[in-house]
Amino acid sequence: MQLTVFNGSPKLGKSNTELMVNGFLGGFEKTPGNGSRVFKLNQLKSVQEAISIIEDSEDILLAFPLYSYSMPAGVKELIEELEPLCGKCGNKKIGFLVQFGFREAIHARALEKYLEKVTTLLNGEYLGTIIKGGCDGLAKELNSSHTKKVLNGISDIGRVFGETGKFSRDLLDQYSKPETQTMLSRMIMKSFVKLANKYYWGAELKNNGVFEESYAQPYKSD
Repeated sequence: MQLTVFNGSPKLGKSNTELMVNGFLGGFEKTPGNGSRVFKLNQLKSVQEAISIIEDSEDILLAFPLYSYSMPAGVKELIEELEPLCGKCGNKKIGFLVQFGFREAIHARALEKYLEKVTTLLNGEYLGTIIKGGCDGLAKELNSSHTKKVLNGISDIGRVFGETGKFSRDLLDQYSKPETQTMLSRMIMKSFVKLANKYYWGAELKNNGVFEESYAQPYKSD
């Protein structure tokens, strides 16, 4: 199997997305005969070059970070420019890799549905979306136990894909945990936000003379 990978990270140097792609490919290429080619979207001449590569590929992985619920502009442009290929990708398998800083997978579940819909519109076979939170700083902490766990997990997903041509739903679900915040985590975050609002943001508002205005309700009806 020959896999075409697009790295949608906007970073020019080493990135968390690149690290995870390499981990996935490390598992994928353990199967004899499997190979890959990797393209960074921000290093291609144009989005049309990326589309030409897609047209010439059968197995595709699009990997990118999620920044505060937004995909990078280059990834968004690529997806929008795929419209001429709608209904014409019946020979293609398409999967996605989405990583981000928030720990909980729920932050990317709406995006997961969107990516599946895009694949359906293209008439491709949807492999699934690898979702992993808590990835902020992976590339800076290569020897940490957390980084090793993240890379070992995605390597397993790649290995199974290399052997079967499919993403394991069980592995995806296990890898993406935790799905939501625990009760303790919610309590800690709620307390942190209250303290930050009172002692940091409140102080900033007072320093700038707009503390009272922060309570304004200009759209409240009488």
